[in-house]
Amino acid sequence: MAGSDFLSLRQNERELKRTAHILNIVAKFGMRSVVERIRIGEKLHLKVGWQQKENIEKTTEKARLRMLLEELATTFVKFGQILSTREDLVGQELADELAKLQDSMRPFPSQQARHEIEAQLGKSIKEVFSSFDDNPIASASIAQVHRAMLKNGKAVVVKVQRPGIEETIREDTQIMHYLATMLDKYVPEMKHWNPKLLVDEFERSIMKELDFQREAKSAIRMRDNFSGEKGVYIPMVYEHISTSRVLVMEEARGTRLSDVIRSNLGKYDKTLIARRGADAFFKMVLEDGFYHADPHPGNILVMKGNVVCFLDFGRVGSVDKELAMSMLRLVTFAVDNDPRGLVMQLSRMGLIDDGVDVEAFTEDMADLLDTYYSRKLEEVQMGHLLRGLFSVTDKYGVRSPRAFTELSRALFILEGVGMALNPKFNAFAEFRPYASRAAALAYSPKRLETIIRDNILDVEYMVKTFPGTLRKIMNKLESGEMKVELVHTNLASLAEDLDRMSNKLSLAMVLAAMVVGSSIVIGTSPTLGRVGFAISFVLGLWLAVKILLYRPND
Repeated sequence: MAGSDFLSLRQNERELKRTAHILNIVAKFGMRSVVERIRIGEKLHLKVGWQQKENIEKTTEKARLRMLLEELATTFVKFGQILSTREDLVGQELADELAKLQDSMRPFPSQQARHEIEAQLGKSIKEVFSSFDDNPIASASIAQVHRAMLKNGKAVVVKVQRPGIEETIREDTQIMHYLATMLDKYVPEMKHWNPKLLVDEFERSIMKELDFQREAKSAIRMRDNFSGEKGVYIPMVYEHISTSRVLVMEEARGTRLSDVIRSNLGKYDKTLIARRGADAFFKMVLEDGFYHADPHPGNILVMKGNVVCFLDFGRVGSVDKELAMSMLRLVTFAVDNDPRGLVMQLSRMGLIDDGVDVEAFTEDMADLLDTYYSRKLEEVQMGHLLRGLFSVTDKYGVRSPRAFTELSRALFILEGVGMALNPKFNAFAEFRPYASRAAALAYSPKRLETIIRDNILDVEYMVKTFPGTLRKIMNKLESGEMKVELVHTNLASLAEDLDRMSNKLSLAMVLAAMVVGSSIVIGTSPTLGRVGFAISFVLGLWLAVKILLYRPND
């Protein structure tokens, strides 16, 4: 955090009180040593209490961190949820623990909700809705949801942003930036987590989630992508009465997937629901390049006819064709038990630094894949395989792209949901047809045409500018502005080899001249000619032996 931000934190009384509260909670959950090491109380002149929660030391550190974030609520719960998606940074165990965080809060008064809606729409509730239910059906850290009826008789749900939440989140993220800087500076073992990067990523993510217009556009795009699908449904957005703080959507009628999973009634075809959910997800990723990034059971309804309905589009992900194909290749190499191909693919993605021991990395990948090699594909869980890959890449400091880890996390959730519905569910079986189609499209004439079209301007530019660039380099070399240093090895040996070669070549030329000369004089002076041939024979024999017996470095 910049010095000016640090000063503003010291000068803002509300933020100082919030910081003191945060530090007291951290200490309460048995992390006093962290507070002392970062010396934040001393720097901000804060009084930090050291009262520790009873028996907290009997709880694991990872569970304590989750409980701490839950008590801090709002921004910190959201931070923990996003942290749970970065298994590549925090590890599998902590990611699993943080995935348990529940984003629920006490509802705020309905009068505040009404006031916010009217302020945002510029109309009274009665002008927009024929009825409005003051009792929210859901309440979370950012918003709560009310049922309502439009003037045309359509049932809708109205998502209203919690009053003052944006200001609270901005203040909390400023404090988090400062804490991240202190952790990075005074707690070296935290550098592996890269706390400043995590806070930066969180700030970008949460600010997107606060923009309901962005969520509306995501839902509209998703609905368009599934307009022809019978087994999947996306509710309609009423964009004309939605704003950045109020979102109005069609009310989808159905049963929460979490209730379907627990149900023992024969009313639902759980196998079909699992397959439809997986098919929808793989279509999103491999065909649409746009996917629901939080497909947990609370965000999915099951409608009549086992139709899968996705809800809540605050967290979505985009994946370009290159990343989708990279993921496809990685999974293919893993399934084919080809560790070298897998490592080469990671290298092509630019993820392996020069300092990585590629041979050792490949050997560890081979050991991982060997654990799956003897199993049938139907017995391999895709989520477990990807987690294994992450554990090996993490060991060698190979960082996965953020988009890849978010996509993998969504896949973990989906696979878990599928297995909860149907213990025999296998993501690979659902993945295979989409992967085959994606691979076929990747090498189709149309795709190649697209690649050529997308790159032709770059090629044209390179062809046009290459002569000029080469001329500039030559001019700089001539003028001395640019110098080229040659680093050589074994130059002395090369000189010796050249010397030997030149001597032998000279001798061969003398020998050839003597043979020609002897041939000419033998007719007029036979004795001199024979002497010349004799000398030539001896020299020729000696040269032949030297050439035949020559060994490098002799």
